Amino acid sequence: MDLKKDKTDEIKDETTEAKKILAKNELVKSGYSEIVIDHWLNPRNLGKIQNYNGYSGKISSSCGDSMWVWLKIENGTVKNATFLSDICIGAVSAGSMMTEMIKGKEISKILTISDHDILRELGGLPAQYEHCAGLAQKTLKFAIADYNAYKAAPWKKLYEQK
Repeated sequence: MDLKKDKTDEIKDETTEAKKILAKNELVKSGYSEIVIDHWLNPRNLGKIQNYNGYSGKISSSCGDSMWVWLKIENGTVKNATFLSDICIGAVSAGSMMTEMIKGKEISKILTISDHDILRELGGLPAQYEHCAGLAQKTLKFAIADYNAYKAAPWKKLYEQK
């Protein structure tokens, strides 16, 4: 057993954890809620899913952030939802929270979700990042529109997913 390597790995782990704590403290001072920080450091539902039947990608006109959303909907209920976004804390936390909010819900209920609902669940965002909740909400709405279009012409989706 290499004690020097084990000790080095332990120090690296402790250093990484200390950096996370310092970064978290700075983010709290900057006006980010604990929920936002948690969703940014540990984003839920990150990545692309296979066999999705609703998809959208949008770019924010205010800052250039981008977000992509994939949905798997069965019998009018979201069975799975994932997203990808830029590294922006507002966009990542809003996308993460939005996917958590919609899983297991009926489309009719999801369509009523607003950017204010996402902000409320996050515990707010600093003013300059509030538009990120709107990006998540808008991308979701377009993914649902894609799902509805897919229902009308399912053969089109076969070509798009390859």
